[in-house]
Amino acid sequence: MSLKLSSQMVTEVEICDFSDYIIYFLNAQGVIITPLKLQKVLYYSQAWHLVFFEKHSLFNEAPEAWVNGPVYRTIYNKYSKNWFKNNPLTPVLPEGVTFFDRLNEILEVLQLEEDQQACVDAVLMKYGFMEQEKLVYLTHAELPWNEARKGLGILQRSDKKISLETMYSYYKSRTENNG
Repeated sequence: MSLKLSSQMVTEVEICDFSDYIIYFLNAQGVIITPLKLQKVLYYSQAWHLVFFEKHSLFNEAPEAWVNGPVYRTIYNKYSKNWFKNNPLTPVLPEGVTFFDRLNEILEVLQLEEDQQACVDAVLMKYGFMEQEKLVYLTHAELPWNEARKGLGILQRSDKKISLETMYSYYKSRTENNG
């Protein structure tokens, strides 16, 4: 993924507000999003934001290295009733309100800078349309999750944090190696 971003202003957002943005964005595109997929899209949103905004976090939470990949505890807790069933997250809208109306409301809350908006939308277009199984596979194949799970069994539970520094370095090196 390559973006040329120039903004020096960076807004850090609440992870719950940003997860709402992802849910509405993908639903507006007709894409099914489950709690598991949401976790992976959040992870890639944070990872690429760190790269393109010189280590500035999109939101103030580090992912944990769970068996099925990176998980943000706050979001897990918010959707835990849907977690094991992995039901699609499809919000019910009031009559006359569209997903795009709701997206605009959320954007007003987030107040992302223009470059940040471009970055997160590019991430959503790249990773949001992937199947959740592919996203799990990708995170399992990459250094940040593996480093945090070092020494753990394949099915061993863990709340060990994935290093934001490792995320930055790993994904930064991918941009340098690709051009």
